[in-house]
Amino acid sequence: MSDALVFRLRNEEGYFDATELEDSELSKIPSDVVCLNLENSTITDDGILKLPFLSKVRCIDLDSTLISDKSMEIITKFKTLEELWIEDVKVTDEGFKLLALLPNLRYVSFWDTEISDEAYNHVIGKLPHLRTAG
Repeated sequence: MSDALVFRLRNEEGYFDATELEDSELSKIPSDVVCLNLENSTITDDGILKLPFLSKVRCIDLDSTLISDKSMEIITKFKTLEELWIEDVKVTDEGFKLLALLPNLRYVSFWDTEISDEAYNHVIGKLPHLRTAG
C-alpha cells in the first residue's frame, strides 16, 4: 500500500522510529510525534502504558510487537489516529472492537491475527469509511 501514511511520513518531520527502544524508554517519545514506528520491536503492553499522550499522532505501526488488548485500550485515546498496523500481534476480538472508538481511523492492517468476522463487522459498522487489510 504505497499511499499508506507509514510510508509517506517516513522521511517527514514528526516521524519517530522507536524500534530500538525498550519498554522503559517509551516515555521519552516526543508528544508531538505524527507517525510512530515500533514494528518488530520488543515492546509490550507495559511499554505502551508508558507512552505520553500523542496529541498529533496520525499513524502507529505495531506490527510484530508483543502487544495485546491492553495496548489497544491506550491506543484508542489517540483520537487523531488515522492509520494503525497491528499485524502479527496478540490482539483479540475484544481489543479489535475498541477501534470503533477512533473516529478518524481510515486504515488498519491486521494480517496474522485471530480477528473474527463478527469483530471486523462491528468495527466496519461503526466506521464504514475504514479501509482494511487482514
